[in-house]
Amino acid sequence: MSQETAQDVSSPPLAPVPRSPWIISRVWDLVLFIATPLLILPLLWLWRQRSSPDLIYAFVTAFGATGHHLPGLMRAYGDRSLFRRFRLRFTLVPALLLATTLPLLFTELRQGMMVILVLWGFWHGLMQVYGFARIYDAKTRNHHPRTTRLDWLLCLSWFGVGLINSDGRVYQMLEALYQAGGPTLDPVWIDGFRNLWNAGTAVVTLAYILHLSKASSEGQSPNPLKLLTMAISFGYWWYAMVEVDNILYGIALFEIFHDVQYLAIVWVFNLKRVDGDPNVGSFSRFLFRRSGPMLGLYIGLIAGYGFLSNLQAQVTFPPIQNILIGLVWTSTLLHFYFDGFIWKVREKGTRAGLGISENGANDDSRPLTDGLLHASKWTPFVAAVAALTLAQWWDSGIYISLEDRNRRDLERYQHLVRVVPRYDHAHLTLGTRHYAAGNLAAAGKSLDRALTLSGDGNAKAHYNRGLVDAAQKDPQSAVGHYLRSLELAPLSDQAHHAHFALGAAYQSLNEPDRAESHYLQALAIQPRFAVASLGLGGLYRHAGKLDKARFHLLNAVSLLSEDGEGGTHLEAAQQQLESLDRP
Repeated sequence: MSQETAQDVSSPPLAPVPRSPWIISRVWDLVLFIATPLLILPLLWLWRQRSSPDLIYAFVTAFGATGHHLPGLMRAYGDRSLFRRFRLRFTLVPALLLATTLPLLFTELRQGMMVILVLWGFWHGLMQVYGFARIYDAKTRNHHPRTTRLDWLLCLSWFGVGLINSDGRVYQMLEALYQAGGPTLDPVWIDGFRNLWNAGTAVVTLAYILHLSKASSEGQSPNPLKLLTMAISFGYWWYAMVEVDNILYGIALFEIFHDVQYLAIVWVFNLKRVDGDPNVGSFSRFLFRRSGPMLGLYIGLIAGYGFLSNLQAQVTFPPIQNILIGLVWTSTLLHFYFDGFIWKVREKGTRAGLGISENGANDDSRPLTDGLLHASKWTPFVAAVAALTLAQWWDSGIYISLEDRNRRDLERYQHLVRVVPRYDHAHLTLGTRHYAAGNLAAAGKSLDRALTLSGDGNAKAHYNRGLVDAAQKDPQSAVGHYLRSLELAPLSDQAHHAHFALGAAYQSLNEPDRAESHYLQALAIQPRFAVASLGLGGLYRHAGKLDKARFHLLNAVSLLSEDGEGGTHLEAAQQQLESLDRP
């Protein structure tokens, strides 16, 4: 890929800025860039009291993770000189990425791309923290090359420590890898790699401390705000990945921190650009003004862009859903890619927008790398997509029958339990796989292990343990697990299933009033829950309440017919309806 360069566009120099270690000010830097987790944690704790971790994760990933792509795209396509400089990257790469993602989605060979998105997202997150480290050092004109290298190594090491010591993240990555047809990895090798990385991180940290000591003795102390930013970021990453009991909630915790930092730095950057750079586009000049309504519009545009991710989750027509997912994936990949070169602190334009001295800054009119050299950096991405897609295609060709695929999946989840034996979700998933295969004893054993590891606090494990008990003709025990599930997660998006299961269990225990109550609660949560209407209709039929029975059975037939996959439930509803008309 050749890279076009723009003619040198001279910009009037910005007025000299006072030398300050802060990006904005003492208060706003602490709120938006450094101590942000101290605000996030109590707010998310309150949110979790009113919503489930799954719903929090879905909201944050839609309106935050996807929404925060927009400011980078604004910079790429709204900065005229930047666009001229990187015209091919901004026009050709989006088309190529969309042309890559859509075929993977329409052929159901998508798992490999999901592995790549997780790994590139990890890299993107650590590089943002590294970027703030470079900004804070640049504010105090600390440009020691060894400091720069050690900053990068420290970020890589500590983010890696949080990742590989997180049972939840390791489980997620390996699950996606195995679904893509990747090879199963020996747990001994994984443990060895984890120990080696932890030891390497200790060495890097010691080297960093020694370097700081030497630099301080030579009068080249780093900006203390940089050290505070990295320390809080590393600690918060560890807490979110390792200490939090729900990995989706942990991801949401760190995602909010990442998004707030990004949205704030882009806003500040563009305000300064508008003040001093005539090459800023008209849209950016309109939006980025020191005005409350403009800030509100900025946040609103970001939330609106994030709606794209939420929309794909709401659409049920597969072709449209695949197109929307492809757009979200392309947006995510472009965000990772563009951020790798449009915010370089060593560039004059970036330094001007951040209020950093331009002494020693690079010329903004030249490409960062030669076109062919830059194109070669895409080799790992292309190779990974090709290898993982081929692996999934090959895997699907080997395991053709449903029985073969189920056996393969069960073996892989058994392997995952050996990799992360202390992770309750791994045992929960294995238990559900055993239950689906009809291995009730094995399912019960796995689910009991999940409950033990979670300190009796895993709502999904309780719900599934109740299903196993019900299948083993022990409805009394099942009721206890269902109730505990609702006690732990009353706001879960699966709560209506627990109420339905309770209704069925109480019905089998000949407690019709309690059964009716839980069937009705299931329908109150999810009015289109067909099997709850079927259960309630059957309950009323047995109680002789024929009008109520007819109403709910007709509703069940209607919903199950719309679904197109009613199967035995539809047949049962129709038979019960017919029985009402018999003398």
